[in-house]
Amino acid sequence: MKVEFTHDIACLWSALGYARFQRAAEEHRAGGGELEVIFRPYRTAVSSAGTPPSRDRLQPGPAALAAQIARAAAADGLVVNLDRIVPAHTAHAHRLIALAAAHGTAEAMTARLYRAYFTDGLDIADATVLRGLASATGARWNSEKGGERPRAERPRSAGTSGPRVPVFRFPDGTVLVGAVSLAALRSELRRADPTRRRGRPSPDSAPTAESVL
Repeated sequence: MKVEFTHDIACLWSALGYARFQRAAEEHRAGGGELEVIFRPYRTAVSSAGTPPSRDRLQPGPAALAAQIARAAAADGLVVNLDRIVPAHTAHAHRLIALAAAHGTAEAMTARLYRAYFTDGLDIADATVLRGLASATGARWNSEKGGERPRAERPRSAGTSGPRVPVFRFPDGTVLVGAVSLAALRSELRRADPTRRRGRPSPDSAPTAESVL
């Protein structure tokens, strides 16, 4: 079963959503379910060339809401240190995920990038940082030689029409948008798994869920 995950490393909602999805995916596999995650890049903050996004644009609204989301993320295993975040463009981070995918380690690399950004306060646009993260997967990151740089699809930006991130797309047509609950992710993984499907509704009748804390 393939699940598409559209996200941005600099998006706090994406960080929370992925932390919950990781837990649900681990439980699903432990129960005998099959799962492959396809990562789709999305750019939540756009600024002029050479200028990193401002720190304010990285927080989803008022500081109180950001703190609430951070607490929710901690409950699901991701420590968020809002005061340590280094604003950065994420295009190269998405390329690193694509590189890790070629080695079968995209899920682990994505989790590591979220920790690097939200927990460790690392600059995920810095070539040295990315090279260190890549080495952990057994891959080589070279920011200068184009032939050795991973390729990823071009990220859609916040100015592009479409749903917010994170977005989870399941093979039965269900789309879950935002930091949906762990219970909802568990339920949909069971529902969408073709090896467990019994009397399923058609994709056209599959539900769409909005974000919840």
